[in-house]
Amino acid sequence: MVDQSEFWKIVEATKPEKLRALSDEEIRDCQNFFLETLDSTLPAYESVTASLRLILLRGEIDLRHSDARHRQTQRLARWAIGVGILSAAVILSAVAAIVFGLANRPTPEHVPAAATEATEIPAIIVPTPAALPTTTPTPAALATITPAPTAPPTMSALSTRTPTTQKKKTGRRRPTPTPSFWHQFFKPKSTR
Repeated sequence: MVDQSEFWKIVEATKPEKLRALSDEEIRDCQNFFLETLDSTLPAYESVTASLRLILLRGEIDLRHSDARHRQTQRLARWAIGVGILSAAVILSAVAAIVFGLANRPTPEHVPAAATEATEIPAIIVPTPAALPTTTPTPAALATITPAPTAPPTMSALSTRTPTTQKKKTGRRRPTPTPSFWHQFFKPKSTR
């Protein structure tokens, strides 16, 4: 048999306005107490009160669990938003680096002529007779001297373009492209 005075003390402690002050463990203890009292022989009024308190306690437990799940969901959502913002910043910085890299890359039509001439076929410099030392041989020495073979032409360390290897420029010019979306934000560098 349940003690009548203790029953009403626990009913008083589990009033709706006092439930927030109770810990999860205290709420479970009160719930177990009311479950045990329902099994005993109680007057009808106390039995109804115990049933109503069980419903109230069960609602409080459910509310606390849903609040905990909600807080956990909010925490996960904050993490997901943070990771999303960070990855978007990384992607935007990579796109900006690619765009600036492409915008600052020299195109073949803007490469100086001196840079392309170095890759042309090197010219052969033939020694001139004025560069050879001249001595006047004596008639006796002429009879014994055999003509020396001439050295083959040597390759110059410097390479220059010869008139035969120059490319003929045509009178056609490439049409200027229409400005794209990015040209509105980035003005191309002038090469002239």
